[in-house]
Amino acid sequence: MKNQIKNSFWAVIAIATISMFNSCEDLEQYEPLGENSIADATPPSANFTYSQGAGAGDIWKTYTFANGSTSATTYSWDFGDGNSSTEVDAINTYPGEGTWTVTLTASDALGVVSTFSETITVIEPEEPDVPDPVLVNADFNKLPKSSGSDCACAAWINKSIGDQGESSSGNGGSDNVIKFDNNEPDHAYQEFVVTPNADYTVTIVTSFKDPLGGSFPSMLELRILAGAGYDSGYTPTYYTDTVDFPQDDYGYSSIAQVEDPANNLLVEVQSNPVDDSYISYTYTFNSGANDSVALFIRGIGGPATGGGGGDFGYNSGDEEIRADYVTITAIND
Repeated sequence: MKNQIKNSFWAVIAIATISMFNSCEDLEQYEPLGENSIADATPPSANFTYSQGAGAGDIWKTYTFANGSTSATTYSWDFGDGNSSTEVDAINTYPGEGTWTVTLTASDALGVVSTFSETITVIEPEEPDVPDPVLVNADFNKLPKSSGSDCACAAWINKSIGDQGESSSGNGGSDNVIKFDNNEPDHAYQEFVVTPNADYTVTIVTSFKDPLGGSFPSMLELRILAGAGYDSGYTPTYYTDTVDFPQDDYGYSSIAQVEDPANNLLVEVQSNPVDDSYISYTYTFNSGANDSVALFIRGIGGPATGGGGGDFGYNSGDEEIRADYVTITAIND
């Protein structure tokens, strides 16, 4: 009997000791860190970078945030404009220009928290300048072409809509101008790249022979033709060497297309100034919705048929016309 009591006593003591030990372990889990406590070995560290959207329209208002935090499992973004996110990486669109403080809160599985803030200033970027179009042989020098002899008309031929211009000399040079011969359907044609809805100037330097007093005084017509009017299915190629340019069956293939008002962004006509010196003329046009256009120049004023060249429904008049050079320049504010 005494042994039973003794054994029961020690059993109760053992149970009580174990209970007290476990209670102490439980309490330690919830006690604040003391001087002998071990801190989180890999606490989170919040960080991020950001970039502004680039492109057309209002994309500049949209910012992309790249999360650079470490040792974190959950994230909370405050973009400063009332918007928030819990994504790892985030995107936010701001209402417009202004300054906002963006805060990222990063937490780990133990509930340890880190925050990082950055102040950003949203500014609408300036529009880049519209580049000047590139014309090949804009000085009308006598150069090689894809077939036939060298000519000031190299890179400027489309035999579907006129006879090629001819090489000539003038304005102090030799073989340096293109001639639109009298009583012939001579022309110049070249396609080039433009920026849609941009404004441009066209400057051309020309000279008319003195009037002959006949019934058909010559005039020079200049048109900017919309890329929207190109032959169906046609895609322009922008060559850089005169020997590579085609001479027929591309872009515009009929005078009916050329003269369709819907296809014309600019039509200007020069009359004989009764001055055979070289005179500069400047015109302006807007590219509209086009990213490609064509410059078409021809002599007119003569009878529609019966000239000295092909039958295209137009001819220059009684006097020769020469063009020394042409430039096209973007208008930037």
